[in-house]
Amino acid sequence: MKLKYILPSLSLCALSFCACGNDLDYVSNDPNADPNAPACYDVNDLHFDYNIFFRPTNAWVGDPMPFYENGKFYVFYLQDERPAGTTFHPWYMATTSDFTSYQDKGEAIPCGEDKSQEDALGTGSVFKDGTTYYAFYTAHNGELDPKEKIYLATSTNLQTWNKQTSFSLEAPNGYDRNEFRDPIVFKEGSNYKMLVSTRADVGGGAWKGVVAQFESNDLFNWSPDAANPFFYIDDEAFMVECPDVFTEGNYQYLIYSGIGDRLVHYKYRKTGTSNWITPANSALDGVAFYAAKTAADTNSRYLFGWIPTKGGYKDDGVYDWGGSLAVHRLTQNSDGTLNVTIAESLNNKFSNVTAIGTTELNASERQVKVFDRLPKSACKITAKIKAGTSTSFGISFGACGNLREVYDLVFDLKNSQLRMDKNIRGQSPSTLASVKLPVPANKEFDVTVITEGSVAVIYVNNQIALSTRSYRMNQNPWGIFSNSGSATFSDVKLSK
Repeated sequence: MKLKYILPSLSLCALSFCACGNDLDYVSNDPNADPNAPACYDVNDLHFDYNIFFRPTNAWVGDPMPFYENGKFYVFYLQDERPAGTTFHPWYMATTSDFTSYQDKGEAIPCGEDKSQEDALGTGSVFKDGTTYYAFYTAHNGELDPKEKIYLATSTNLQTWNKQTSFSLEAPNGYDRNEFRDPIVFKEGSNYKMLVSTRADVGGGAWKGVVAQFESNDLFNWSPDAANPFFYIDDEAFMVECPDVFTEGNYQYLIYSGIGDRLVHYKYRKTGTSNWITPANSALDGVAFYAAKTAADTNSRYLFGWIPTKGGYKDDGVYDWGGSLAVHRLTQNSDGTLNVTIAESLNNKFSNVTAIGTTELNASERQVKVFDRLPKSACKITAKIKAGTSTSFGISFGACGNLREVYDLVFDLKNSQLRMDKNIRGQSPSTLASVKLPVPANKEFDVTVITEGSVAVIYVNNQIALSTRSYRMNQNPWGIFSNSGSATFSDVKLSK
C-alpha cells in the first residue's frame, strides 16, 4: 500500500529544542529516514517521574487496593521492585485527591522473614469498622503447603499497621489450599462477608475457579458460607484474580481479572436476585490494564488498575507484571451496564490549549497528517471524528522519520474494534491492545487521549477506555490518518 504524506500544519521542532539535557535518553531507531524528516527516538522512561500514571521511585505498581475517606483516596499497592529481593511485594501506599498527582507514603505492611509464610505479600483489601481499619491480605510462599493463607493487619490511622499474628485463614476442605488469595471484605446486614479467589472441588476429580465466600460476626473468626460459592467462573479459565464487589442503585457488580485473557471483566445482577448477567461487552479495558479494583467518593466510582511496562523498557518487549497506576471513572446505564470514562478532575487539569482545527482526510490509500512533537510532560489530545467512507482511521503516535514504523490508534468500524497497532510498512500490523468499539449510527466519535511518558489512555464517547504503552510515543511527532476513504477530524486540540 502506498503512503501519502501530508506536511505538518505545525512546525516540527529542532532536535536541540526537543531533547532534554541527557542524550542517553534517546536512541535513533530509524536510520533510513530522509535527512529532512523529523528525528525519531525511543525514550527509555525507566527513571521518568510520573504524576498522573503514578509509579513509586525506583519501583512499579502492582495490584492497587483503593480505599476512600474524607476527600482522599488511599491507594495501597504491591511494591514491584526490580530485581525482586528474597522477600517481595510488600504493601505500599500513595494518596491522591484528584488523580492528577499522588503523594507516595512509602511502606505500609512489610513482608515477613525470608522463607516464612509472608515471603511475598499478595492482594487484599482495606475495610473500616468503627475506628479501626482492617487490611486483609494474601501471605504467599511457593515453597510451603499451603502456599497461600489470608493474614490480617490493623491500624487506627491508615499508615501505621500492626500485624495480628494470631489471625490466619486457610482454605477449608473443598477449596484449593495453594490457590487461595485476594480477599475483599464488606458488611452485609449485621454480619461481615469475605470473598476469596480460589478453586473448588466440584466432584469427580474436577476443579473449577470460584469466588468463595466466608462469614463472620467479629472480623476475626470466619466460617464458609453455607450457600454455594459467591461466583462460579462460567468458562474454562483456571481461576480469576482480584475480585471486587459493590452495589450501585438497583444492581450489584462483581469485577475480576482473568488469568487467561488478562482482561478486567464485570458481571452484574439485580439486587436480591442470584443470577449474574454477562453484558455484551464485559471487558472494562484491554490487556494493558490489569488487577483492577474500585473505590467511590461521594459522587462517582473509580476503577484502579495498572498499565504494564515492557521488557527492557522497549516497544519490542513483552508486557511485564506491574507498571503504572491508571484510574478510570465508571458510570452506570439504566439497564445496569457500565461505561468507562475519564475522571472529571483529570479532564479539567489541562488548561494550556493549542487549537489545531479541522482536517478532512480523503484518499484511496493511506493518508497521514503529522503534527508537532508531544511534550515530555503529560498532555491531552481531544478530537471529534466523523467517519465518511473510511472504515479504518485514527491517531498515529511515533509519526516521525519516514513513517516506516508508527503506533496507530485504529478505529476499525468493520470489526467494531478500537486497537493500538504497531504498524511497520510492508508488514502486517501487530495488535498491542484492543477493546470493543460501539459504533453509533452517525459514526461520530468524541475522543480524549491522555499521555504521560510511555503511557496513553484513550476514552471514546464516554463509553470505553483503552490503555496502552509505547516508548516511541513520548516527545515524538503524532498525527491523524485514514487508511482509505474519507474521515473528518474536527476541533482537534492539544492541551498541556
